[in-house]
Amino acid sequence: MHTRRTIVLIVLAGLAAALAAGALLVVLGGDAGGWALLIGLIVVLNGYRLYVGPWHRRWGSTLDEARHSLPGDELLPGTAHQSDRAVTIDALPTDVWPWLVQLGWGRGGWYSYDWIDNDGHPSADDLDPRLQRLAVGDTILMTPDMGFTIRLVVPGELMLSQAPDGTTWCLRLTATGRGRSRLLSRFRLPPPRSLGAVVWGLLADPGAFLMERRMLLNLKARAEATAAPDGATGAKMAG
Repeated sequence: MHTRRTIVLIVLAGLAAALAAGALLVVLGGDAGGWALLIGLIVVLNGYRLYVGPWHRRWGSTLDEARHSLPGDELLPGTAHQSDRAVTIDALPTDVWPWLVQLGWGRGGWYSYDWIDNDGHPSADDLDPRLQRLAVGDTILMTPDMGFTIRLVVPGELMLSQAPDGTTWCLRLTATGRGRSRLLSRFRLPPPRSLGAVVWGLLADPGAFLMERRMLLNLKARAEATAAPDGATGAKMAG
């Protein structure tokens, strides 16, 4: 599977580069280099935990949006790891919704970095009428054998799904006036249960932000480009 292989290779390349840099520092600096490596690692991890991580987990969203309860929050109460990322779109929710409905591998794609997360295939630039139905029980695939199962759909407003590990994903559209919409994407992840899960979370966290940010911006661009004329309802469909 191209997508899975690409992600694994990126992670391994990052680890190899970090290990090589650390080994070079130790070799050149001896004991001093080893201590410098340890201190530098602690500083970087703490900086990420205190500043970078909290910033990108709320990228584009307001404090009110992050605090507002959404459907699906009750599926992972308490200590779930949460991210709230949002974008303002110069289009009505009825223009944005058709792009959300066709999300997924084997459908419209993920509108992100296709060489990583869509098996190398370009995400759709058009709305496909055949992909405009999404119901409870359907799966939004990330790979051919893994994805998010739809738990709730409110057409034009909200889409809630859940992965096999319990992770929930809620996409909410709200009209803000003047022909604009807010698209909020909330992920809630269960607490890690092993050291391996903790390490993987640290490695995947910044990558997830980059991928989701690209997705939201590309959804914005596509919805704005295909928005219906003033006074009309619904985005323009291909074919």
